[in-house]
Amino acid sequence: GIAMVASWAIVDTTIHYTSDDEFCSSCHSHQPIGSSYRASLHGGNNPTGWRASCSDCHIPHDNAIHYIWVKAIHGVVDPTMEILKDPYDIDWHGHREKRNRYVYDSGCLSCHKYLKSRSEGNSKAFLPHRKYFQQSDSPPCVECHQHVGHDKLGHHLEHFGWKKPDGVTQ
Repeated sequence: GIAMVASWAIVDTTIHYTSDDEFCSSCHSHQPIGSSYRASLHGGNNPTGWRASCSDCHIPHDNAIHYIWVKAIHGVVDPTMEILKDPYDIDWHGHREKRNRYVYDSGCLSCHKYLKSRSEGNSKAFLPHRKYFQQSDSPPCVECHQHVGHDKLGHHLEHFGWKKPDGVTQ
């Protein structure tokens, strides 16, 4: 029993340690991502100082197995690509267009779990979300909330040396 508790404590500590922006943006290619995150409301730039961790948005929260699997994949692939590829070859602007692959609704709803019930009495808040809650094929959260979590990411990418492709304004 002691070995099980000790091993879970190690796993749990490791999961939490590797979930925040300091750890995630320690790779060269993630520095502009971390910088834009810290400038955003979700990164603590808000009146209360609350912030989401990287894994709150970028790891699924539907079940523990899926959570650990996706986190492990990122833990292997991201550092490997950092070592094997030129970080400036990473098309972060292109990744932004595929944000629904990197942001999970289950993560959004783990923090915003009372969105439906709290907004029902407020038509200004509920009407935009009505389709999401009523239809199973509704678009993901980041389809409407495109820049959530990474304020002015294009500016941060440029500041850290990533070239802006033609036609990209942000």
